[in-house]
Amino acid sequence: MLDTHHESEILDLYEIALLLNYERTSSEPRFRYTKLLEVASHELDFQTLLINTPIWTAHKGPKDGFVFQRMEPAVIADTGSREVPDLPSNMLPQIVYPLARDITQLAPDRLETIYWQARGHDSCFKSVAILQHFFDLYTTDPFIRIRLADGKEYFSSPSTRSIIEYELLTVQRLTIAVVLPENKAYATGSADQPRFKHAVVVFESHSYNGGVQTVLDLASMQFGDTGRGPGHSGKGTLVLESLDDYHNRLSSVAAGFRTTKISYHITPDPNEVNEAWMKKVAERAKERWENRNDHHWCGHCARPLANGPELKRCSACRDAYYCHREHQIKAWFSHHKRWCGKP
Repeated sequence: MLDTHHESEILDLYEIALLLNYERTSSEPRFRYTKLLEVASHELDFQTLLINTPIWTAHKGPKDGFVFQRMEPAVIADTGSREVPDLPSNMLPQIVYPLARDITQLAPDRLETIYWQARGHDSCFKSVAILQHFFDLYTTDPFIRIRLADGKEYFSSPSTRSIIEYELLTVQRLTIAVVLPENKAYATGSADQPRFKHAVVVFESHSYNGGVQTVLDLASMQFGDTGRGPGHSGKGTLVLESLDDYHNRLSSVAAGFRTTKISYHITPDPNEVNEAWMKKVAERAKERWENRNDHHWCGHCARPLANGPELKRCSACRDAYYCHREHQIKAWFSHHKRWCGKP
């Protein structure tokens, strides 16, 4: 049984993961203040750019291409602050680029996938580092509550976690995201990356739970909708599932995979600016978690929600909050259905 003496120190891994992912992607330096200009695919080629690299032209499988333009930061009228978070809902520019196809009719689900797919590139190691920074903010080893989409529950602690690095053999879907005006391109699953590295964090439950291993993948959406979770039929933007289920997922992401390294600590980023940003992300997530009783967030995307009569919440348990009904539906079928009304 769990020692309830430590109940105040219990961290809910699913909620922590939501917060960390929101704070990471909404301030991601590579895509900060960018707007989506164009979407390309295996059926529709780029129009705004000439992409003649074999990475794109020679790929015969499914592929997605995105062009982003870095814009002048928006200003919050009431405060004058330029710290407006980057979100799927504000990713479209106010003026459509004249040479590009009209993307104003893209469905919210598609915009959400594009947002996470682009920002997921090469973010697995950053996500692992941010999670590590988050746990380093605690002076003791807190309990971690792991609630899976299938209703199973385990308890663990940061000291039991390990980092597994995989080598994915021939990722099925190619993604290229280009950021202007730097002309910086980020590619996932290209032909020149036949062995693609991907890292996740694995938590082992306490002995009274049978030592179950659970995978947390905060960058799963870099593989598109195949990376939605937290379980195999989820509509969320991260993965939290058993190690066996995760290996089944990887089988649909790549032609094959193998474990190349298991470690317990990730080395600091040599780029001091990146390292400082990752620590700031962890600090913001911890602050929001500690103020959870007064400041709520969406149970799907973790966007901060303002208190007041317009605050949307689960009508059954009254303990889950949402941006809007679409996010409530996604969260319900992804995770909340199994946990509604449970302490």
